[in-house]
Amino acid sequence: MNNYFTLRKANRLRVKLLTEKSQEQIREVVCYLRRISWDICGVELICSDLIDIAVQANKDGNELFSVISDAETFVQEVKPSLKRLSWFDFFTVAIPIYLFLGWGIEGVFLYPLVLSVIPDYKIEISFGFLVQFCICTVSAYYLFRHMMEHVGFPPCRHRIKCIGYLLVYVIALYTVGTLLHHMLGKYVLVYIAPWPLTIGCLVIGAFFLEVRYYWYGKDERLVGRI
Repeated sequence: MNNYFTLRKANRLRVKLLTEKSQEQIREVVCYLRRISWDICGVELICSDLIDIAVQANKDGNELFSVISDAETFVQEVKPSLKRLSWFDFFTVAIPIYLFLGWGIEGVFLYPLVLSVIPDYKIEISFGFLVQFCICTVSAYYLFRHMMEHVGFPPCRHRIKCIGYLLVYVIALYTVGTLLHHMLGKYVLVYIAPWPLTIGCLVIGAFFLEVRYYWYGKDERLVGRI
């Protein structure tokens, strides 16, 4: 079995042995670290370490973190150990997820309704759309990570601030997209039927996600843990 999935499965089973409070504390740390880093293997290894610490703490009648400041200190200490986003990560994680969920799964539910109203509907791929796509995908990770780091830990205590950052992010991208559409939208490169595009996005997205998970399993940091 893939080493990454083996470790993740073990973590899911072991965390159930902890108290409810310790489980909640681990979820908060793991959720935050996943939001500020694409180092999925690194986060899973940190989760395994936290479970080990929590098991001993629970045996002694304590929780994983006594106060929230302990968790904040821990998060700040482990953040530098996580790998930074590489272009390989970006093209095998960020874009495939966008294709699979954004154009694939969404198309499965949306296009039957559209085609029932407009049978000869075609999707316009314009120069403006491609520029917008590149800007949105490239900026998505960096802006989201920057936003989450400014929200602070734990995010559940800063929901209003988090929602505010998300709204600003969505409005900014929508504004850029609208401007590009008006400026460059008339330069249509190709018309594509909905179903070939949807199926293509599902296949491409699924393929690259499989490649990504394959490389997760080859991460050398997992060798000593499995």
